[in-house]
Amino acid sequence: MIQVMERKLTFSMYCRHWVNKNCHKWAEKWFEEQLVGLEAEKDGMKARISKVVECTGDVDLNQRKGKIITIYDVKLKLNWEGNLADETEVKGTLNIPEIAHDTDSDDYVFEVVINDDNNDKAAIKPVIRKYLTPLLIKKFEGFSAAMIKENCDDVYIESDKMGQATPPRLASPAVAHATPASTTVISTSAPAASATPKKVNTTSLDMTEEFQTSAHELYATLTDAQRASIWTRGHVKLTNEAGSTYEFFNGNVTGEILELVPNKKIVQTWRLKSWPAGHYSKVTLDLEEGSGFVTLKMSQTDVPVGEEENVEKNWSGYYWRAIKASFGYGANF
Repeated sequence: MIQVMERKLTFSMYCRHWVNKNCHKWAEKWFEEQLVGLEAEKDGMKARISKVVECTGDVDLNQRKGKIITIYDVKLKLNWEGNLADETEVKGTLNIPEIAHDTDSDDYVFEVVINDDNNDKAAIKPVIRKYLTPLLIKKFEGFSAAMIKENCDDVYIESDKMGQATPPRLASPAVAHATPASTTVISTSAPAASATPKKVNTTSLDMTEEFQTSAHELYATLTDAQRASIWTRGHVKLTNEAGSTYEFFNGNVTGEILELVPNKKIVQTWRLKSWPAGHYSKVTLDLEEGSGFVTLKMSQTDVPVGEEENVEKNWSGYYWRAIKASFGYGANF
C-alpha cells in the first residue's frame, strides 16, 4: 500500500490534476479472456468456466497529481460446465456479487447454481468452491495491475475522447440482505409529498474512518458543493450553511444541515429515498485531527430497523471509499 502524502491544494488545483477514464468495455473483454477456460478437477469430477454472461458495475481509471488510481466495483455472472465422476454432464451459473478495488481475497462471495439440480449433481459444488473459485480469485487479484498497464497511456488524453464515469450505485436493502457483498441501484420512486410519516422502528449506527489529510481539507470535501460533485460523480445540491437542505446521488440521499462547526463537526438529517415517507435519521460527523491524518467518527440515530447493513454499505462505499479514491486520502495504487 502506498499512501498519498498530504499537500495543501485548492479546489482548482484538484480539478487540473483530475483525469478519469471509463474502462468498463476493457473490463468485459479482460474477464472474458482471463476467466473462460479456467478448470478444476477432483476425484474424477471437472468444472470449467464456459462464458461470462454478465459484467455490470463501475470500472474507472483515474489520474490525480501524477498518481494512477483504480476504482472498480463489478458484479459478474458466469456460466460453467463440467461432469461428475460417472461422466454425467452438469451445467450451471456462478454469481459473484462484488469484485471491488478494496475487496480482500477472503471476502469474495460465490453463489453456485446448478441447472436441473438434484442430490447427485450437487456433488460437484465442493469442486467448484474449493478448487475453481481460488483460480478466479487469483485472476481478480491481478485485475487492478492489468487495468493500469493496459490503459494508463491514454488516461491523459483529452476529456472529449474519454468514456464518461458511471454514476455510483446505492445499495439496495433487498440485495444487501440476500448477499451482503452486493450493491445495486435503489428505487427512485419518490413518496407522495402529502404522505403522512408512519411510525418506524429504529436503531443506531456508529462508524470510525481514518483519512490521510487534515481536518480542514476533509471538512471542505464534505461541505463544498464542487468537491462533493467529484466524489459523488454527479450533480449535487449542497450549501455550506446550517438550515440548508442537500441532495446527493440524483436525489437518492437527501437531508438538512443542522449544525456546522468548521473543521470539527457536521450535524445533519439523512435519508434514502426508499425509506418510509417523511422519515429521517440524524447523522453527527466529528473530525479529530491527528498527526498527518484525521479520524472521522460518524454516529447515526433513527435508522430504520433492517436497514443497518444497507446504510453502512452506502457510507463505506459511496462516501468514505469514494472520497479517498477521488482525493487520495488513503487510496490504494
